[in-house]
Amino acid sequence: MPSADLRTRLQRIRLQKVKRQLPPSVPAEVLTERVEEHRTKQHEIEKRAALPGGEVVTPLGAYQLIENRYPLDFVHGPLPLAALLARDPATAARLARNDALAGAGLRSLAFLDTETTGLAGGAGTLVFLVGIGAVEEDEFILRQYFLRDPGEEEAMLTALVQDLAPRTGWVTFNGRAFDLPLLETRLTLNRQRGALGQRPHLDLLMPARKLYQGRLASCSLGHIEQHVLSILRDQEDVPGALIPQMYQDYLRTRDASEMHRVIYHNAIDILSMVTLAAHLLEVFATKVETPDSKFQTPNSKAEAAHLKSAIKNLKSEDLLRLARWHDQEGRFAEAESAYRLALKDKLDLDARRESLMRFAGLLKRQERRAEAVPLWEQWASFSLDDPQPCVELAKYYEWHAVDLPKAIEWTERALKLVSGWPKGWQRDEALSAIRHRLERLKGKDR
Repeated sequence: MPSADLRTRLQRIRLQKVKRQLPPSVPAEVLTERVEEHRTKQHEIEKRAALPGGEVVTPLGAYQLIENRYPLDFVHGPLPLAALLARDPATAARLARNDALAGAGLRSLAFLDTETTGLAGGAGTLVFLVGIGAVEEDEFILRQYFLRDPGEEEAMLTALVQDLAPRTGWVTFNGRAFDLPLLETRLTLNRQRGALGQRPHLDLLMPARKLYQGRLASCSLGHIEQHVLSILRDQEDVPGALIPQMYQDYLRTRDASEMHRVIYHNAIDILSMVTLAAHLLEVFATKVETPDSKFQTPNSKAEAAHLKSAIKNLKSEDLLRLARWHDQEGRFAEAESAYRLALKDKLDLDARRESLMRFAGLLKRQERRAEAVPLWEQWASFSLDDPQPCVELAKYYEWHAVDLPKAIEWTERALKLVSGWPKGWQRDEALSAIRHRLERLKGKDR
């Protein structure tokens, strides 16, 4: 049995060992800080796992619904959302080439955009997010239908069709080639009928291309946002090409942090479509408000006052394309106003030649040849090898102004231009026609 002295020594050793195992004392403020750090990390973990919006349970299953409401005076880019309602539905009907849009009214249209598991389309492509934006009373309501799992597709599509039922038509961006066919395919595979293709549809990509193709490096919605509408997305946005892989990653990890970015991307697409629609409908509704739909002089100071603000802010190349569209649609007064405004601005020679040629042709068709003379003369002043303006002037002076010396002068100028062409059948035919005209004019002038 150990002696008292030995027991004392053993007890002392045990106490020293216990003291070495005890952690050093921690100040209270440090403990509080560590607890807060732990709570923050836990919150971030929960946030990554959670999607925005809420679960909707139906007899067919559940899906995630994200809903945001915007007052109509909410400004996105240069315009409030309410600007859309001030536009003329008849312009939308002309752009869509569907008269039903004129009677539908812009308030009853739905703006639609999808995010999918592939950009090529086809039966194997899943639509996992559908955004629907529409005016309801005094608000613009954006609903986003999200598939947390592919098995929720039937429930989501059923709810989507019900939401779209009261809408008289759609507005999309490239929806004719992408969004609507994909949705129709998914509805068919789920034995549902949406009849999406049977209602009026305004695809904004078409009029955007009419105005901006050739001037902008791209006619994508993002590029138009930045370079036409002055809309800048924040850092939360994600390039559309990355979205399919991001959804696959979400299905694998259930980390919803990247889905927040995808949902943001989809929401901004729809808001930007509203702004772009209001902008394009204003531009394409150009009107001249003088009683006879004519300007008094080509340089009238009142000219800009007859055009809406969106027109005055267009680039000259855009105005030329706008004028060409009005001309093709038979809206000659509107075409004239756009041609005149384009010619007041700086144009490269090719664009100026086209503007002068088309505008003079419009006036000629309206039996307003005397007004076309300055346009043909301006065109001829910088044309080095094109005899057309000279021939047009020769015809005018022969048959309308009855000034044969002038007609001969312009025909001789046309002959000189064609004589400089490279040898070949085109040169021979043009020379023969112009020489025949010149001989006939000289015979009449004797």
